[in-house]
Amino acid sequence: MPRTKQLIKLTASNYLATIIKFVVMVYLTREMFLQLPRESYGFWALLWSIFGYSVLLDLGFGIALQKKTSEVLVHQDWDSYNRTASTLFGTYFLLGFVIVLLTCLSAPFLHVIFVFEPGQGHIYTQCFLFFGIGTGLLFPFGIFMEVLRGALCIQVRNRIEVLRDIANCIALVIALRMHADIRVLAIIAVTSQCLANIAMYIATKRALPRLRLSWRLYSPTKMVELMSFSLCAYVITISNLIVFRTDQIVISALAGVGIVAYYHVTTRVAEMFRLLCSQIHDLLAPMSSSYHAQQDKQALRQLLLRSQRFVCLIVVLLIVPSWFFIEDLLRIWLEIDNQQTFWCARILLLNIAILVIYRNTTNQILLMCGYQKPLMWIGITECIANLILSCLLIQPLGILGVALGTLIPNILLAIFVNIPMTRKFTNTSHWQSYKPLIIVGFTVGLPFASGLVLFEQVTENYNSLLHIIAVSVICAIPALFSAYKCCLSAGERHQLKHIISSMLPRWQLKL
Repeated sequence: MPRTKQLIKLTASNYLATIIKFVVMVYLTREMFLQLPRESYGFWALLWSIFGYSVLLDLGFGIALQKKTSEVLVHQDWDSYNRTASTLFGTYFLLGFVIVLLTCLSAPFLHVIFVFEPGQGHIYTQCFLFFGIGTGLLFPFGIFMEVLRGALCIQVRNRIEVLRDIANCIALVIALRMHADIRVLAIIAVTSQCLANIAMYIATKRALPRLRLSWRLYSPTKMVELMSFSLCAYVITISNLIVFRTDQIVISALAGVGIVAYYHVTTRVAEMFRLLCSQIHDLLAPMSSSYHAQQDKQALRQLLLRSQRFVCLIVVLLIVPSWFFIEDLLRIWLEIDNQQTFWCARILLLNIAILVIYRNTTNQILLMCGYQKPLMWIGITECIANLILSCLLIQPLGILGVALGTLIPNILLAIFVNIPMTRKFTNTSHWQSYKPLIIVGFTVGLPFASGLVLFEQVTENYNSLLHIIAVSVICAIPALFSAYKCCLSAGERHQLKHIISSMLPRWQLKL
């Protein structure tokens, strides 16, 4: 399949899956936030933060396996690839045992680490055990998702994840309506992921029939070969994890578990925004790895510039209504009426916008092209700055200070480090680096925001989600028309016409 067509098709698949998962996430978060006691919801959020750290045991091998999967489809060296995959699966199996062991050893000391209401400690301890042991047992099977991504079997992976999320949501809602406690919810979450991993394994074997896993293929030599790349990727992963997961642990330790619930809501909003803005990122790493294996530098440069321009357009189209309606959305969704929470959500939205435009988009490509060491040091700097600022600012500013502790290092690194690195890779000027965002901001963001302000003058309150969506769609029409005329090249407009015409062959569209 031609690369451009493949990129469009797989990105569309990602967005369809994301929209479905987005709806499921919104509904499930509302149900859990309203049905569970605040402390139980805060501990549930804390569980995901704690076991998100299981990624630390990945050691960067997941990204390395993606890279090797893309390369084997170019070079067809299956013997070497099978030794690599078998070595990593065996290593992950041992690391999963480490997760189980650490869970069992730390569970008796939870009440010492965190502050719980009297009489609830044993329930949270059992929930912690269920969740941790399940995470450890499932850990080695996570490599199959990495293989599918490296092979660009994105559509298959998306189907499995959507079915998992829907089944998990249905089971959790039924449990909540039956007033099940948090331990049952943990069992449901682990079971749904187990079934998804089995499906991932079957899909991987179908996509790569020459893949073979065996303990006899375990090779310490392969482990040493991967370490130079994987360790850098590992440090990058750790730094990202500290930036996005540690905030909730800092709040729980310094301000109490109950407050985590409100900050968690703002992070969920930011996470939804990130998911909607960055679906193309899922394809950039395997595609750039393939181009790099073919030594096609021009294709890499074009992939980076075009993907960054596309991400700018998506970010502006989404952040304008998100920023404008955040208070109404949180009131309607979770019945929250707290100005500090509203501004915390806005800060995290801005943080994600800068992150996906000027850092994540380029990092996905540069990581596969030999820039892993500079990216590693950038990640270390960010996580240290974020942790220090969050601890310093939480006392005077509350959760708002924690959000600022995330935003400030992100802005400084984007301006003074990531953008200059991208300019060097693409051989572009300062103006070309900022041009996509400036053009999109004036031609798309300005008319969109102006329309929303005009509607605000004639509408007193937005009392339903449908009302917000309707206003946003109406105001987005001139913004989309401006994007079509000003942000797309003549060739891209022609290609867009062709795609729409092929999807609707009976319509004679004259755009």
